[in-house]
Amino acid sequence: MKIPDTPENEVQRLAALDAMDVLFTPGEERFDRITRLALQVLGTPIALVSLVSEKSQWFKSAQGLDVPETPREISFCGHAILSDETFVVEDAAQDERFFDNPLVTGGPNVRSYAGHPLHSIDGDRIGTLCIIDRSPRKFTSEQLQALQDLAAIAETELQRGQLNDAQRELIQEMDELKRKASIDGLTRLWNRAAVLELMSAELKRAKRGLSMCIAMIDIDNLKKVNEQHGNDAGDRVLVEVAARIRRVLREYDTVGRWGGEEFVAVLSNAALITSMKLCQRIRVSIEKTPISTPAGPVSITVSIGLVPIVSKKPDLERLIGESEAAVSRAKKNGRNRVETGNLDGAA
Repeated sequence: MKIPDTPENEVQRLAALDAMDVLFTPGEERFDRITRLALQVLGTPIALVSLVSEKSQWFKSAQGLDVPETPREISFCGHAILSDETFVVEDAAQDERFFDNPLVTGGPNVRSYAGHPLHSIDGDRIGTLCIIDRSPRKFTSEQLQALQDLAAIAETELQRGQLNDAQRELIQEMDELKRKASIDGLTRLWNRAAVLELMSAELKRAKRGLSMCIAMIDIDNLKKVNEQHGNDAGDRVLVEVAARIRRVLREYDTVGRWGGEEFVAVLSNAALITSMKLCQRIRVSIEKTPISTPAGPVSITVSIGLVPIVSKKPDLERLIGESEAAVSRAKKNGRNRVETGNLDGAA
């Protein structure tokens, strides 16, 4: 196995990647949209937006692969960032650089790979958009051009950034280990501890008079799914519900996993009527299409509690309590609905 060489500008490259505030952060729909399209257009089972850090390749978006990262020393993307050309491996099992690579001899059983480098705004190669097949294949010139076009879109998204101020500040305060520890391993959203920090930061903006709402989203009857279809099916439901929430919300909203079957979203710069429309879109997007699981398709609904923040001195604990009470009312009133709470829990 050949370990990837280190780029000559490695220090500058890593600094550029770190400055983008995107490494070891939650998944985002703008990148998932690109990798989903890559699967459809190029017909491979795996597509990734891969960012190459000092020791690992970390997947900002992953279709067809469940792990968030792999070691850099065994990565294909570590080779791909050494040039501006598309890096292609047609049959890894017959390639002297990769035939004994753990990613080839074991899961995910890579046989063919094509990766096009992604650049920082200053031109440093920070990662790739790549596609992977479990069978040998020759990529046509048209397929490679499509990969390059999609990579250009991914690169633009990386360079422009979309995090709100609270998320950007939190990321900048964290080291690598804390960033990783702040992401829910299953859904790749912020976890509860990170969401609490972000909500506290967002409430400071509310004190300055900016409109926003808190939405608590609870999956209806997830316990029954686990009992009837198994935990793998339940996990698949959680992953897909998280993805559908992310698709509906705006790029600067904050969303995280709150508990076993609950999610919470901070809807920034949104009055109650706008937030209600977003919550109804979330509810409908989950209800209208069954979720594919290892046990077959499962129909799922959610109950949502929505609380607007109107007080100039909002209290986080009371807001959370009121949003949870609103979820309880939604379930009591028939589930699969949105209920609003009292104005930020004020008496």
